[in-house]
Amino acid sequence: MSRFALLLVLLLTAGCTGSPDTRGPFPAGAELVRDAATSFASVRSVHFAAGVNGVLPGFPLRLIEGDATLDDGGAATGTADVQDDGADGGHTKFRFTVRDGEITTDPDVARGRIPSMYDVGTFLGPSAGLKRLLDGVTDAKTEGKENVDGAAALRVGGQVPEAVAHSVLPQVTADITVKVWVSADGPRRFARLWVQVPSAGDHLSPVMFELSLTRQNEPVDVG
Repeated sequence: MSRFALLLVLLLTAGCTGSPDTRGPFPAGAELVRDAATSFASVRSVHFAAGVNGVLPGFPLRLIEGDATLDDGGAATGTADVQDDGADGGHTKFRFTVRDGEITTDPDVARGRIPSMYDVGTFLGPSAGLKRLLDGVTDAKTEGKENVDGAAALRVGGQVPEAVAHSVLPQVTADITVKVWVSADGPRRFARLWVQVPSAGDHLSPVMFELSLTRQNEPVDVG
């Protein structure tokens, strides 16, 4: 199994395997998510890895990993895997670079197949998608403590209303279930996110997203 495929497996099982350490007391979930949102607003660079399990019409992304920065107009580089058009279930892997909103890929692929999340400003920054998603979490409850990327983190479960979720990812048209991992030690850091989107039809299963965020505010070289 390639490192890329292994990463996909790890991401898509991290949100729903095992049981957290529930021996409290723990800070309130709403407090943890609020503190994580506040600290994430100042993050200008990050290493990210995200996986998608399931079919979300209009969103072909299966896996993406790379580094992103808001500096110099926004830039990112990494590797992605997207579903191909058609019923054969094929997919395409490629390297990508983003500069000032312009995307280049190797090998060259149609830009229409690349989700808007490749634009750094759509997910990173004080008013961008991930911060809005954190701000929109409701019914937040601390579920326990787990190890995330080698550090202790508190897992918070909650919901995000359709209006907020749709503003972040237009393909989502329902309330979503989320789990947010926040560093156990201060300052609170937004470390990981798991999202479950209800199925878009009777014949489809729920779609799950898993996102890991590491090396926050460390120097990024996009080449």
